[in-house]
Amino acid sequence: MSSFDGVADAYRRSFATLCVGAVPALLDATAPGRDHLDVGCGTGELAIAAAREGRRVLAVDPDADMVALTREAAASAGAALAVRQAGAPRLPVPDGSMEAVTANFVVNHVPDPRATVRDLARVAAPSAPIAMTIWPAAPGPHLAAYGEASRAAGAVPVPSARLVPELDFPRSTDGLASIAREAGLQVGRAEELLWTWRVAADELMAGIAGGVGGAGRLHRAQTGAVRAEIEERVRRLWAPYVEADGTLAFPVSAALVVASRP
Repeated sequence: MSSFDGVADAYRRSFATLCVGAVPALLDATAPGRDHLDVGCGTGELAIAAAREGRRVLAVDPDADMVALTREAAASAGAALAVRQAGAPRLPVPDGSMEAVTANFVVNHVPDPRATVRDLARVAAPSAPIAMTIWPAAPGPHLAAYGEASRAAGAVPVPSARLVPELDFPRSTDGLASIAREAGLQVGRAEELLWTWRVAADELMAGIAGGVGGAGRLHRAQTGAVRAEIEERVRRLWAPYVEADGTLAFPVSAALVVASRP
């Protein structure tokens, strides 16, 4: 089961625009790979950008709704790419067949991160770049504010979605690089990405209310009164990030690792 089951449209309106911030770095890291596999394509922005560069793109996602959104977005953009419902560690791709592999905020969501990275390594040609991003352990200011608001509103906790210790890994640049090396990959780059995420408060709140991520699961588990109090509180906490046009502007960071098979 995908961690995004039933929330694809809410994700498209909100956190998908956050994940787009890593796309330029991922394209740069995998250039000029001709046969490009985008794993966990989500709403398709990275796959479409790669296709526009002239790459032969196969985009895969385990969630049927995400696959549909990517197909619709590609058709609207006039981008030629193949889209399939699939995911690691059972990628429907022959060993060593891809000249570029991307996994944008995928390894941090899967049930077995190491098995996923091993599968990314399996499908990559020797020396082909495999570019992966994850979110760091510390939440960004948008989610830190939500956590503060939910605690102040007396939200009832939900069961943790954390992996068991033997499957988990440090959610950091070094942690991601470490499991890449465990998969037999040579790490060429391991660095922090920084950018500013601009989003309307209503769109961000729609993503949370729609059930995206840990904040979304927590929000959906509350009574209507508690949800309303959380929203009132979090909008006040977001206020320092409001720009002149009313858009929120959050500083965000992510871990980027680029590795390859020897």
